[in-house]
Amino acid sequence: MIPKIIHHIWMGNKEIPQNNIFCINTIKELHKDFEYKLWIDKDIDELMKNDFPDYYDEFNKLPRMIMKIDMFRYFLMYKFGGLYTDVDYYMFKSFDLLENQVVIPCNREFEDKTPECLGNCFFASIPNHSFWKSLMDTLFSIDRTTIDYQIDKTIDGNILGTGPAFVYNMWKNYNEKNTIYIPERKFFHPLTKLNKEYIEELKQNKETYGMHICTGLWRNNNL
Repeated sequence: MIPKIIHHIWMGNKEIPQNNIFCINTIKELHKDFEYKLWIDKDIDELMKNDFPDYYDEFNKLPRMIMKIDMFRYFLMYKFGGLYTDVDYYMFKSFDLLENQVVIPCNREFEDKTPECLGNCFFASIPNHSFWKSLMDTLFSIDRTTIDYQIDKTIDGNILGTGPAFVYNMWKNYNEKNTIYIPERKFFHPLTKLNKEYIEELKQNKETYGMHICTGLWRNNNL
């Protein structure tokens, strides 16, 4: 069973924007029986130093904050499990897929509904699942220090970034796919449209769990 824990990450000295606070409060309201943890810089440093000392130096070599935010969420899933969402993910109904080992929603799909890419703004897991370990271990096998602005950069077919394309590529090459549930895009990644009528329609269909608002604070080297 996936444990009832919600993880959010916020790094840097900036205040959390009001739109993000709204998303955070909505998730907490929908999951009153879940433990909640907001991870900030000092918490991240302490956990990496104390619980993952072998990874600590490699983690801190990551050249951009967004890469650390990306990678740390994989460490959280491995260590604690639970539910991770970006702070700009707007949930419409409570998460009820706790019987799975790992849930990683599709964020782009082919016409036959098979995944074209997986999102990394929303997922859930039991602790100690080997898929997350495989992502963590790329800190030792992939040199990301030369990446300046692209989150997922491909060189000779290798995904060097830390975001959705990286997760998708690792999943494609993972041997135990049967332990990972990939919901169709419509359930967690409908088209992002900040339109009241559209959002109400999504809520009314009662099958859509939420929508990524995609504030994209990491873009243009902001993070």
